[in-house]
Amino acid sequence: MNHFSKFELEDFRTLIIQLPEPVCIFSSFNDRPDLLIYANEKCRELLQSSTKEIIGTSWENLCEAAVDAETDVTSLTEPDRLYKTTFKKRLNGRVCLLKMKEFTSASGARYFMMTISDETEHDRTKEDLRVSMSEFESLFKYNPHIVYMIDENGYFKNFNPAGLERLKYAYSELEGKFFLDVVTVHDRERTKDHFFEVLKGRVQHFQIQIQDKYNTLLTVEVTAVPIFVDGKVQGVIGTAQDITLRLETELKLTESEESHRAIFDHNVDPVITFDLEGNFITFNEATKMILGMSPEELKGESFLGFINEEVREETKHNFQQVLKGKPYQYETSTRNKEGEMVWLHITLIPAFLNDELSHIHCIGKDITLNKKHQAMMHQMAYHDSLTGLGNQQLFSRDLYRMLNETTDGEFSLCIIGLDRFKFINDYFGREAGDHILSIIAERLKKSAGDRGAVYRYGGDEFAILTANTTVQETRRLAEEAIANVRESFDDEGYETVLTASVGVSFYPRHGVNKKEIVRAADRAMYFAKKHGRNIVQLYSSNIEGLTESNVKMETLMRRALKNKEFIVYYQPQFKADTEEICGIEALLRWHNDELGWVSPATFIPLAEETGLIVPIGNWILEEACRQNVSWQKNGFPTVPISVNLSLRQFYQSDLCEMVESVILMTGIQPELLTLEITETIAMQEGIASGILNTLKQLGVKIAMDDFGTGYSSLQYLQSFSIDHVKIDKAFTDKLDTKEGRAIISTIIALGHNLGMKVVAEGVETAEQVQSLRQLGCDIFQGYYFSRPLPPMDLADISFQHQSSK
Repeated sequence: MNHFSKFELEDFRTLIIQLPEPVCIFSSFNDRPDLLIYANEKCRELLQSSTKEIIGTSWENLCEAAVDAETDVTSLTEPDRLYKTTFKKRLNGRVCLLKMKEFTSASGARYFMMTISDETEHDRTKEDLRVSMSEFESLFKYNPHIVYMIDENGYFKNFNPAGLERLKYAYSELEGKFFLDVVTVHDRERTKDHFFEVLKGRVQHFQIQIQDKYNTLLTVEVTAVPIFVDGKVQGVIGTAQDITLRLETELKLTESEESHRAIFDHNVDPVITFDLEGNFITFNEATKMILGMSPEELKGESFLGFINEEVREETKHNFQQVLKGKPYQYETSTRNKEGEMVWLHITLIPAFLNDELSHIHCIGKDITLNKKHQAMMHQMAYHDSLTGLGNQQLFSRDLYRMLNETTDGEFSLCIIGLDRFKFINDYFGREAGDHILSIIAERLKKSAGDRGAVYRYGGDEFAILTANTTVQETRRLAEEAIANVRESFDDEGYETVLTASVGVSFYPRHGVNKKEIVRAADRAMYFAKKHGRNIVQLYSSNIEGLTESNVKMETLMRRALKNKEFIVYYQPQFKADTEEICGIEALLRWHNDELGWVSPATFIPLAEETGLIVPIGNWILEEACRQNVSWQKNGFPTVPISVNLSLRQFYQSDLCEMVESVILMTGIQPELLTLEITETIAMQEGIASGILNTLKQLGVKIAMDDFGTGYSSLQYLQSFSIDHVKIDKAFTDKLDTKEGRAIISTIIALGHNLGMKVVAEGVETAEQVQSLRQLGCDIFQGYYFSRPLPPMDLADISFQHQSSK
């Protein structure tokens, strides 16, 4: 028995020594592995240690804490349990698979036998496989193009999210669907051929059209690859890149290139390509026509030689700006082959080759006509049409400039009011009065010389602004002006003498802003008129306040409003082609027991100044609407009524509510109410635009009165929703002149181009009617057809006029 045991022990040892796997045995302590007491040759090779070095090593010093693949280990004694760990020494982190087995010897001693397998390469292989699968999954899942898999029978078995989104299908709708069902009919046969080629193991590239769930067509570029399993094709995996947009872009690019060629060759404006020094490379026919040069003469020449000398340096500087790599625009001028000035708006566009600036494209827009129009519009905006002097708009601009620029010294303002001019105007007639005003304007310009700027301040008043002056110098200028005005007028078959009263104020002693400076000069002028006229009066605090007559007038106006002394007269408007009544303007009149008939030119400015114009204007609006409704009820032809809005009334916070209230209260149809505004209203564009938009929402119409007499009506006309423009009588009176006809023609063309009706005011002669018809004016208003009339008289004349048609 002992011999047999010894034989078995030796055989067992031989067996362990010859095992191909590393094996070692640990002693036991407290039911856990303790000291390594045996290691076979394979184990020593794995641990790269000799028997002497390794025997006696403790479990804790040899191995890391062991953890199985599923749960933390609390005991290593569980039979046949597999643990994965690393050795602490000599193995450089290699991964080993440990299998522990506890056994008990015949003497009752407990041991742990551990078999070790090197799992490093296996783990690496598994990790590489995991990474590859992850990369494939990412490529499939996150690919922005359509990615699909088809089995060998042609049925979808997988689809990536981007493909599902592009085709607008749910995965369940596409899984198992025959792949040709998403291909357009005309591409199915060709696509099937490509599919069979892939099943033969050949990669295919082709372009087809497919359709999404809602039959929207997509052009795609397909790459189809065979799926091999054990050397046999088991299906197809492919990508389909949507190139619909690219094809559309290529088509548009082709069309764009053709359009570019057409624009270059047939453009009526110059189109040029310059080198970086500004020399001609290519150019179109329009360029040759303007410059009057042949291609041989232009090619290689610098453009600067063709630029007018006075703007040459500025143009050179502007051209150099595009060399910074960004487009640039500017204006310049040249002369055509006839020697005429040609203004061009230049757009320079940098062109790059391989990210380097290589040449400059130039588009030149001929703006000569625009320049002429601008000059004419500037003249109309800033100058009085009768005298050619600067108007109130130019006066205000220059006064603000002087207020901003004058830091030392003083400047003066003279306001010149003609004495008894209303009598002259009434006695000799308006035409003679206008002629006298023109002569006075020339006399004032002569008096001012280069010492000051002269303006027509309004009506029969003028203004002179003088910079860097003294009281003595300003007084001398004002006295010369009075003397020149006083010279007799004996032209055009009449002879008379006029005098003028001058009020003078100084900045900064009499005010530091426009309102104070103008107010002081205005008060001084009225004081001069009340104290003898034909004198110069410097402002002082002794003459402050409204004049006695103004105070009395204001008192009478307040009483007139209360006692209902104001009357509304109505002036009809007539269609130019049929002379049928197409509108009526409401005009305010005032008859006072003490003053008699008071001219609107006398009391309306004071009403504006005192604020009485607001309640008066509201009353006119209500009265005119009531009268219009009454006319309609009595069979009067249905025509709109026009009511003027004053500056103060327009900017009242409750204007829109007041208008809406009048519409509801009187029952007038909103489209039969036209509100007339003036250029002064349009000067505050932002506020005015909001008010006008609100008024338009009520359904009323808007007319621009006195069109052409001020800058704002021209500048902001497009910003406002205007239905009618009214040509001022000052222009109508000049229809017999070339300049007057040109101005009215321009206004009519401008109004029509903006979709507006044009009304001519002050039509008084058959010749004016004929000329305005030839120019295309839409509506006439003036004494030739009817003067302003009381309501009953207007009704009579209107019915007679309608029945005569």
